[in-house]
Amino acid sequence: MTTGDLGARIEALVVDDYFRDPPQFVSAMASAPTRAVAQAFVLEWTKFSRLFPRWVGAIMSNCPEFDVLAFEVENLVSEVVRDPSANTNHYELLVRLGAALGLDRARIEAHEPCPEARAAFAYWWDRARQDDWVLGFTAVNGLEILGDRTIPLRSGMPPTTGLEVDPWASLDLPDDALEFFRVGSEADVGHGNVSVELIARHTPPAREGAVLAELAATITTIRSMMDGLWALAARLERDERVEEQR
Repeated sequence: MTTGDLGARIEALVVDDYFRDPPQFVSAMASAPTRAVAQAFVLEWTKFSRLFPRWVGAIMSNCPEFDVLAFEVENLVSEVVRDPSANTNHYELLVRLGAALGLDRARIEAHEPCPEARAAFAYWWDRARQDDWVLGFTAVNGLEILGDRTIPLRSGMPPTTGLEVDPWASLDLPDDALEFFRVGSEADVGHGNVSVELIARHTPPAREGAVLAELAATITTIRSMMDGLWALAARLERDERVEEQR
């Protein structure tokens, strides 16, 4: 099977397992995000942003392929040092978004992830450290495919990644607070596309089934995490109503 064939199968799996029926939390982000949805995203995704470099580092430690290492180094620069399209890294852009939502750095960093997020983080750490770097890459960098808005568009569906900046304008946040979505959306289009290419390029034909199963499992994991964020957003919204009634 050619690289193009496996790439097409990867995209088809992502469409069928994710974009045809996105998690409720992602649907809300992509259509009419509330303040509570935005707060839940910041509180939990900052934890993801802090851990993602460790998962990538574990994958790199097992990977001999220079093209993959180059991709991961570029990825880490954006996450940890400075995104080329911004004046800081992705974590700090999330903290800036949180500040506009009334979440200061102390609250963000003191937040304990929801149970679904903790389980997902443990899962990705375990998968990243396995000896088969292709499977580790698929489990972790395969998540970036879910941020590529061109994939659902090619299948005639709306770009329900949750990262498009336009829906967030309804919250009337300062323009610089939304930079995470402008930067992240563009980054994931490129990263998602390259992730598909690298997985397909480095997967032997006999391992294609295992790679597709790995991708399906990581989609199941992120869906569970997003359900946890949806529940957190509901709690935050209830708490906000209680405060308003006092």
